[in-house]
Amino acid sequence: MPIVESVLEGFNGSIMAYGQTSSGKTHTMLGPDIDDQVNKGIIPRMVEGIFSKIESAPEDIEFTVKVSMIEIYNEKIRDLLDPKKNNLRIHEHKDKGVYVKDMTESYVGSEDEVFSLLKIGNENRAIGVTDMNSQSSRSHSCFVLQIEQKNLSDFSSRTGKIFLVDLAGSERISKTGVSGASLTEA
Repeated sequence: MPIVESVLEGFNGSIMAYGQTSSGKTHTMLGPDIDDQVNKGIIPRMVEGIFSKIESAPEDIEFTVKVSMIEIYNEKIRDLLDPKKNNLRIHEHKDKGVYVKDMTESYVGSEDEVFSLLKIGNENRAIGVTDMNSQSSRSHSCFVLQIEQKNLSDFSSRTGKIFLVDLAGSERISKTGVSGASLTEA
């Protein structure tokens, strides 16, 4: 919750799941199923926290929430919300900061809309079979929520982003039993 509160104060925050293949990184970030209310992961909990804070905010604060999701796979950036956008480039701008050019950013107005996009992104993620895991994430995925607030009373504004990153498994090649393209991924 402290990270959610900081993002709503206009700061950026990040959470990264790191570990070897089959250690539970994706499970920790998402839970066994995004719709599982009991065992939900960090991302669904943070989304709920953000929308709860938005709903309880003063009426003179207007919120805009955007979602994007990319993966880094074999050193290429791919848009998980529009997989035809492949090999995207990172740029830096004095006002925007570091950003991924042409990345899909979808405006959302509810938790359900966020979860729908999250499901689409996860379905487009690169996975493979290893000796350690039958559904091994072979890429780093980055789910980004951007929250912009405009105060309609004093016309101030602030923007915060939260980066929720599920890193590909780190493992010894000998334990996974991979070869060929999977060896390149590892």
